[in-house]
Amino acid sequence: MLIIYTSTITNRMQYVMDYVFKEQLGIEYVLCDDKNDFILNPSTEKIIYAEEKFADVLYFFSNTLLFESDIKDVEINDNKLNDIPILFKHKNQAAIDFDVFAAIFYLLSRYEEYLNKPIDKFWNYNYQNSILYQLNALHIPIIELWISMLKEVLAKQFPSIQFKQSDAAFVLSFDVDVAYAYQNRSFKRVVGGIIKKIIKLQFATLVDQLLTLSHLKKDMYDTFDYILSKVGNDKSLFFLNMGSYAEYDKNPSYKNNIFRKLIKRIHAKHITGLHPSYASNFNKTLITQEKQWLEEIVNDTVVFNRQHYLKLKFPLTYQQLLENNMQYDFTIGYHDAYGFRAGTCKPFLFFDLKKNEVTNLRLFPFAIMEGTLNDVLKLSISEAKKIITDLLNVVTENNGVFIPLWHNSTLSNKEYWKGWREVFEYMLEEIKNRKLINFANNL
Repeated sequence: MLIIYTSTITNRMQYVMDYVFKEQLGIEYVLCDDKNDFILNPSTEKIIYAEEKFADVLYFFSNTLLFESDIKDVEINDNKLNDIPILFKHKNQAAIDFDVFAAIFYLLSRYEEYLNKPIDKFWNYNYQNSILYQLNALHIPIIELWISMLKEVLAKQFPSIQFKQSDAAFVLSFDVDVAYAYQNRSFKRVVGGIIKKIIKLQFATLVDQLLTLSHLKKDMYDTFDYILSKVGNDKSLFFLNMGSYAEYDKNPSYKNNIFRKLIKRIHAKHITGLHPSYASNFNKTLITQEKQWLEEIVNDTVVFNRQHYLKLKFPLTYQQLLENNMQYDFTIGYHDAYGFRAGTCKPFLFFDLKKNEVTNLRLFPFAIMEGTLNDVLKLSISEAKKIITDLLNVVTENNGVFIPLWHNSTLSNKEYWKGWREVFEYMLEEIKNRKLINFANNL
């Protein structure tokens, strides 16, 4: 049993210590805020996390971040240690030259996203504001590297200490924003689409639409047979937009029988999660309604979520999910950049900085979205494969969970997505070659 002295036991402190020692290292510990009790404790495995060292034990200097309860601009003091970017560097004599616990909390809590910073065109946090982007460290799970540093220090000081062993894993995830390009739409939408194509002289696309509506050609977004055949027995996550038709919500009505049949087919072998409508970000009652619609179709409780357009505002979005009894969210990631938004490739609990308390909502950071590679970065097929390989390598090395984000529409192999099935299949083969375990089987 590891005894940790700290001057004050706070919710922030408890959260980060639970994450580091229990979840990641598998070490049982207790926090102690009484110096005399700490000194008199006969345990040989003791550390101090405080501003001053008062006993001859392993010492870690503490920043004030974990002892505070407000949200404000903080001095990050970024630097490098053994070529690895660090935060909250200090000049005190301690086991590590930076406050590893404050640094981990800063990233996991998404502290920087609570501060007023510029936003992108969808009113989302702009990745360029991120300290990890500024340190050119978005592409590495920096928290795992910091915990490895801590692990080395602990192993050297306490040779008999036993650490938890974990295996690298993966979760395949798909967003169903637009289930069909032309079919299963209302009469009004079909007619409107035809008129729009005529006005814009998009005759090739119009022919494609008419052939599809005549059932002479398969709908190009109906790639579900392909997806399900490729994932096989690997349980995967499908996030479904159940919203009413609007500018950013394009799925058929939840009443559409073909759409309902598709959802039931997916749910029979895989996990169905909610992809809240774009409109739900401005009308908090919609997510409750959309969740109920999906639950009625699958005849099951829906506890998985990923925000449509990755719409995420701290802490309001997650507070809304908690109010609707969601347990798992897969939104943590960026549209315009690949890598690790929270600095980790492992799931973690959401800490509500406004309420200053840990919640039971577990966040799963995704590493890459195919749209980032093609739409944003304009990468070639070979360049996209290289990025996927690099991310798989770093996740595997750190025994993390590799989570990619794909859409049924992008796997059409049509138009500017032509050739991207090759990237998808390459990714599946690389996952197989590394013998990653399917984390979705534990969900």
